[in-house]
Amino acid sequence: MVELTLEARGLVFGWPGGGRALDGLDLRVARGRTLAILGPNGAGKSTLLLHLNGTLRPAAGEVRLGGAPAGYHRAALAGWRRRVGLVLQDPDDQLFAATVAEDVSFGPLNLGLPPAAAAERVDEALAALGIPDLADRPPHHLSFGQKKRVAIAGAVAMRPEVLLLDEPLAGLDPGGGTRLRRLLAGLAAAGTTLVLTTHDVDLAWMLADEVALFVKGRTLRQGAAAEILADRPLLAEAGLEPPLLLELGFASREEALAQRGK
Repeated sequence: MVELTLEARGLVFGWPGGGRALDGLDLRVARGRTLAILGPNGAGKSTLLLHLNGTLRPAAGEVRLGGAPAGYHRAALAGWRRRVGLVLQDPDDQLFAATVAEDVSFGPLNLGLPPAAAAERVDEALAALGIPDLADRPPHHLSFGQKKRVAIAGAVAMRPEVLLLDEPLAGLDPGGGTRLRRLLAGLAAAGTTLVLTTHDVDLAWMLADEVALFVKGRTLRQGAAAEILADRPLLAEAGLEPPLLLELGFASREEALAQRGK
């Protein structure tokens, strides 16, 4: 039986004056797997991530963490966020300290770790992200891609069981995107459970074990990435097309069938 580390059951949430962002949404996050959440703008992807780490509380439904309903009192939220890290789409929304090292150390120090242990975690996280040379740099002097990696390092330094990433490739150039894909693959290989929202079906094809398609605040379908991403009619319901590699495979197969028919 697959062990669920996070689960959303019937989540309902609406922004003031904006209708329902989540409309009875269900989602399963399996331990040690990578889940890509795909869907058009306004489907509720980012809003869901804010529920999965306790930033937002649903009007109805519940989030379950490790099989038990998650709590919203202060101590429960602190424990929740130790286990579930969140990296926002825009790193400027997360970075605030005078130096990169200070920013990455903020979470470990808040856990109550002594300075030496927090510094060790900072060194490990910066090394994992390939940015130890940025430790003493002010975040506002960094490129967008560097800021993105610093934001992820801050989450990694907390050693979460689950890492949530909102549109991780947004704003990155091709080189930065390639580096980040390799980084995420490395985190997954090391056992971190990853949940990422994206419009990029090719990213989902490369990294995800499972895919969830979102439409209008609900999960249209969740299942194995190879199955969901090969289903053209289903993807079309979410305004998406199959990944390029799959499309090339489809075209090759159709050409081979046409040649046989001659």
